[in-house]
Amino acid sequence: MSEEALQACVDRHLEHAALVFMLDDELGTHHGPSWGDFVLLTVLDAAGGAAPATELARTLRTPASHLLLRLLPLEKTGLVERAADGEGKRRVTLRPLGRRLLHEARDTAAHACVR
Repeated sequence: MSEEALQACVDRHLEHAALVFMLDDELGTHHGPSWGDFVLLTVLDAAGGAAPATELARTLRTPASHLLLRLLPLEKTGLVERAADGEGKRRVTLRPLGRRLLHEARDTAAHACVR
């Protein structure tokens, strides 16, 4: 095992964590959602406003159980909606409030990413 490779992975993780912490703070202060919520809403928006939950989990590279935990508060606050499609599969839809919040938060996220 290469100690240098391991340390490089740890360093990369810490850099990523610092970036997410800063983005969570900026977005949370000005708009409410976390960076992870913003990314989820962005992916839904890019998918035309709706996607099967399994596809959304795959795109976000997260287990379905983690996606569900992220979706529950977003659903409760009216940003997304989960419903069964005709085949009994769960579909996640971006609601108008979620779309508006996403568009309002984009400039904040973009400015934070420039820093």
